[in-house]
Amino acid sequence: MRDRKEYFQKYYQSEKGKETRQKYRQSEKCKESDKRYNQTEAGKKSFRIYAWKQRKVICDDWDALYEYYINCWECENCGVELVEGRFGNNRRCLDHCHKTGLFRNVLCHYCNILRRE
Repeated sequence: MRDRKEYFQKYYQSEKGKETRQKYRQSEKCKESDKRYNQTEAGKKSFRIYAWKQRKVICDDWDALYEYYINCWECENCGVELVEGRFGNNRRCLDHCHKTGLFRNVLCHYCNILRRE
């Protein structure tokens, strides 16, 4: 078993392995699989946490932060009801300090814009 594992590790690090992975990532089969995964709860969670990390949010427990974010339906600043989606002033936003990266609150888009530093 160990030999097989080492073989595949070497293969995926080789040029041929890199070409094979690149070819698969560009295939329709892979794109369809990604599309189906991104529509699942696990896919949505994974994408959201990835986006927070790209925005330099700092957190010790991403699962707890995600659960808190998903279960928050009221802006913690103005009290407006939050909605899912990408548009509207009352959509849910994760507020964080842009200097330290620390999470502060779950806010509506309007309050998040006003609070930016």
